[in-house]
Amino acid sequence: MPNMKMRDVKIGEAIMYNGEVWVIFDRHEQTRGNLRTYWQIKLKHLDRGNVVEQRFSPDDNVEKIILNRQEFEYLYRDGDMFVCMDPTSYEQTMVHEKLIPEVQRGYMVPNMRLSLLKIEDKVVQVELPQIIEVDVIDAPEGARGDTATSVTKLATIETGAEVRVPGHIRKGDKIKIRTEDGEFRGRVGA
Repeated sequence: MPNMKMRDVKIGEAIMYNGEVWVIFDRHEQTRGNLRTYWQIKLKHLDRGNVVEQRFSPDDNVEKIILNRQEFEYLYRDGDMFVCMDPTSYEQTMVHEKLIPEVQRGYMVPNMRLSLLKIEDKVVQVELPQIIEVDVIDAPEGARGDTATSVTKLATIETGAEVRVPGHIRKGDKIKIRTEDGEFRGRVGA
């Protein structure tokens, strides 16, 4: 694995830090008064998913980890495993649920494309698309006269997850949601 200076590391790259693999989540160069410049780096642990903030000198050496990004298609869930398929070779890969943030598991729609990040042949992280389109399978009727834009209600989407949507969304509508947090982003075709 190649060594590099901390100043050359970019957001999204993986490094070895304290014997574990971390992804650069955010970074800022800071200089205070007559003191030397340093990098304030947010690191996300690949296995646990926790984020820590560390201060590094720009000249600190770090070991860069090569992550292979590969596009897969999500097929179905089998207990605590998600079954994904390589669309070119049709080879199936089992991904443990702990690699997918809990908030995102409810937005796993069959046949959706996602990225698997691997170190050698081991899957270490799953990236869902930022925005997905899903069908609303249940949404309570809005109260008559509720036309204010801030009126929201809980709607159930095709995966069974509940999403807060505006009052005008009905059963059968196709909506866009952000997979990071389930925020409603609009109605498809509107």
